[in-house]
Amino acid sequence: MDPQFNCLELFAGCGGLGYGFHKHGFNIEVCNELEQPIADTYKANFIRTNVIVGDITKDEIKQSIYQHFTDKDCDVIIGGPPCVAYSMSGQRNSRDPRGQLFRDYVDTVKHLKPKVFVMENVKGILTMMHDKPVLTKDEQIIADKYYQLEQKKIDILAKKKNLSSKDKDMNDNYLSEVEQNKTDLKLVLSQLKTLEKNSSLFRMNVTDIIKNTFIELGYKVEMKLLNSANYGVPQKRERVIFIGVRNDISKDIVYPTETHSKEGIQGTLKWVSVKDAIDDLKDRKGDNSNNTEGIQHIYTCHSSEFIAKIKKTPQGKSVNPKYTEAFFRCKQDEPSNTVKENHGGVFIHYEKDRVMTPRELARLQSFPDDFKFKGTKSKILVQLGNAVPCGLSFAIAQEIKNILL
Repeated sequence: MDPQFNCLELFAGCGGLGYGFHKHGFNIEVCNELEQPIADTYKANFIRTNVIVGDITKDEIKQSIYQHFTDKDCDVIIGGPPCVAYSMSGQRNSRDPRGQLFRDYVDTVKHLKPKVFVMENVKGILTMMHDKPVLTKDEQIIADKYYQLEQKKIDILAKKKNLSSKDKDMNDNYLSEVEQNKTDLKLVLSQLKTLEKNSSLFRMNVTDIIKNTFIELGYKVEMKLLNSANYGVPQKRERVIFIGVRNDISKDIVYPTETHSKEGIQGTLKWVSVKDAIDDLKDRKGDNSNNTEGIQHIYTCHSSEFIAKIKKTPQGKSVNPKYTEAFFRCKQDEPSNTVKENHGGVFIHYEKDRVMTPRELARLQSFPDDFKFKGTKSKILVQLGNAVPCGLSFAIAQEIKNILL
């Protein structure tokens, strides 16, 4: 029988990353999740795990975690610090506190000194820049000026959006505001462009900061961009995976071998398509939101107007041409695009004139049907949109197990 390894999961969400480790026999001794409804899902599916709910930036939460390892080793730490500030969509504010949460992950690694850690994040982190860990006085002045302009740009864009929503009666005051807004934005963008030419004076790739930080703690560190579809997940979800191995562990860092590919060549299987994953559910009777015996195959009620729009939407297009992700009609013969919550604007079924149910989306995330989500349907969609696909975590966990054996 393989030895059992003790694991800590940070920023746990509903447990997509933890699921693969659990299935490989890791003992997830403790997990931490900020929000109670999401933690309820985790607890329902990992009944032996000590679920600590609260803000990891608070010292009392860290201490609650640490006390579970006073008489046992923490072999592995896994988790993905929230990726809001690293996202490719929206404003990427590199001083957003949510983009600094990896420091709390680092603090935990420093304290518990696990043999291995796995840290997951979005693809956008590859191009994200942060301040260098140490800045001279002159560099700090330049950096502060840059971020002041960055914030000013955000404020101007917000004002532009507000203006566009006003009643456009074309009065002189409205036109003057619009023109002034354009002038302000042009000036700020020009100033930012000038400073960006010298940004290397005060900024560096956040991935280098992360790797260097762990190297200083005594770890070998590598990172790699993995596509979930290449591991049998019916979804093209790309995630950056950092793996660190403590220097006294002789094993090399190895990433999982791809088992699937688009064409199914060179000994791989063909990608799992959306239809492969969910076709058996398309005519199944829907579950009531409160039906604990069902699989949370919960249908959404649409207006006749929205259904009419869906009917006109071909596969590979969105119901609303302004969107590229929300209400996107999946192509049936490919893995889906990245599953996101999108404020309820989830994927449209490839054949049926409706949005996908939570269980169909869970299938695209490779959650098994016996995985139960807690909360309202909208809360479930948030959990699904933020989760690591179980199929990807299972592949990663196998390699971590090989390192530890």
